[in-house]
Amino acid sequence: MIRYRMLLRQIGVGNRWMSAQHQVSPENATRVAEIPSKLEAILRSDYDALDSKASHMLKLLHASTAPVIWHKHGSFLDHLRDVWFMLCAWDQPQSWCRLGLFHSAYSNSFVSMKAFDINTDRDRLAELIGADAENLVYKFCVINRQQLEDSVETNLKVQALDFKHIHTGENVQLSNEEAAACITETIADQMDQSFSWQSDLEDGFGRALWPGPFEPTLRMAKLSRFAYGLRQSGVLPQHLLPPVFNKCTTIMDPQDEKNARDLYVHVIFKDGHTLQAPGQNEIDMLTKASTLNPFIAEPHLTRAQILLQMARYDEARIAAQTGLDILCQWATPWDKRMPFHAWLNWTRCLIFQANLQEWPNTHGGLESLGAIDPSQRSRGLNTSRML
Repeated sequence: MIRYRMLLRQIGVGNRWMSAQHQVSPENATRVAEIPSKLEAILRSDYDALDSKASHMLKLLHASTAPVIWHKHGSFLDHLRDVWFMLCAWDQPQSWCRLGLFHSAYSNSFVSMKAFDINTDRDRLAELIGADAENLVYKFCVINRQQLEDSVETNLKVQALDFKHIHTGENVQLSNEEAAACITETIADQMDQSFSWQSDLEDGFGRALWPGPFEPTLRMAKLSRFAYGLRQSGVLPQHLLPPVFNKCTTIMDPQDEKNARDLYVHVIFKDGHTLQAPGQNEIDMLTKASTLNPFIAEPHLTRAQILLQMARYDEARIAAQTGLDILCQWATPWDKRMPFHAWLNWTRCLIFQANLQEWPNTHGGLESLGAIDPSQRSRGLNTSRML
C-alpha cells in the first residue's frame, strides 16, 4: 500500500478529470459501436476474409504440432494465429502477414520448439504461402533475433543487416524490407504474448512462477523504439505503417509505462483484493494512467465501468469509445487476463449501455449484460438472480 501512496504523490493524482458533456440522440442510442471490417471477420472466425488461403494455412497448422505446444498464455497455434490477426488488422503486406502466421515454424534463436522441419518442409510451406513469405519465415528462424532487436533499439532505424546462421554459421543477409518485416512482426509478436511474467524474467527473476499475477507487460517502451525505427527506415509508405504509438512517431518513457501499469493494477487489485466500491479517486488514478501511457485501452474501459456505476453516462461513453479506438488499433489487449474478443465485445457492451443510460448494480443485472445492439435483447436486464 505504501508503494502506491508514494506513486500517487509522485505523479500527482488528484486532479479530477472533466470531459465535455455530449448528448446522445435517440438514433445514436441504438447504434452498435462500429469496428473495422477485419476485426468483425476475426470475431466471426471468417478467416478467408483476411486471406484467400486462410483455410488451407490454418488446416496445415492444425495438423502440425502447433496446437499441442505450450506458448506463454496459450498454445503455439493460438499465438501464431493471433499475431497473424494483428498484422492483418494493421493492413500489412500479405507476405508479412503470412510471416506472422508461421513466424517461428522452424524454431528460432529465442525458442527451441518447432512446428515444421527446416530441412524437409520448406518446399511444402513455400508452395502454400508463397516463396516470398516462406523466405521471410526461414530468415526469421535462422538469424540472431537479439542482434536484430539490439540494432533497431540502439540506432532507432531498421536497416539491412548481416547475420550468421544460428545452425550452420553461414552468412545470412536481411534487406531493408526484410528487416522491416521482421521488426513489424516482432512488435505484434511481443504485444500478443507478453504479460508480467516475462517482465519479471527480464528483470532477473529467473525463478518467477508461471503465470504469476498476470499483470500487463512492461515491454511497450522498447516496442515503441522498434516502431519508431520502422518509420525511420522509410521502407513502408506512411499509410501502411502500423497504427500503434501514434503511427510509429512516439517513443515511450519506461518509467511512465511502469507508473501507468502500477496505477491500473492498484485500481484492479487494491490491497490484493478486487475493489468493491470504486469512486472518484479510482477514476483519477485511471485517468493518470491513460495520460502516462496513452496507448493502452484498459484504463479507459475500467474508468468507463466506474462512470457507468455512478450514472455518469456521457463520460462513460467517451471513455469506452476511446478504449475501443485503442483496442482496434492494436487488435490485441494489453491486459491479457481476458482474450481480445472478450475485451472488444465488453467495450461495445459498455458503449451500448452508456447510450441507453442504463447500468445494473446487482448480481443478476450484471450477469444479464451482453448485448451490444437492441436487436440482441429479448427483454430488459435482470433485477435479481433469475429475472
